[in-house]
Amino acid sequence: MTRAILAVLFVILAATFSAMNREEISLRYFFGWSTGSFPLFLLILISLVAGMLLGFSVDWGERHKLRSQARRLGVQVKQLRKEIQTRSAEKTSPEPPSPPSQAPKTDPG
Repeated sequence: MTRAILAVLFVILAATFSAMNREEISLRYFFGWSTGSFPLFLLILISLVAGMLLGFSVDWGERHKLRSQARRLGVQVKQLRKEIQTRSAEKTSPEPPSPPSQAPKTDPG
């Protein structure tokens, strides 16, 4: 329900922003290249969307790195747990001490 309210609010804000920034502009670049006339809000909204896409792609790359590191560390944790279990099993069942060897007694005599 909250997402729906936020979506409606965003649409209302975008529509209001677009209505307030309808001035026609033309962009001029190097070497005499220029664009045709278009509304100012298109430039701003396209820049906003391009920035969001760039941010999401950088964030996705970082998430991918962290997920692969988490998988690698998870495998390492499993191996270490298995090693701990093996070593603790070896420690819990110690071998009984061997009896001291005795030499046969001879009577002097």
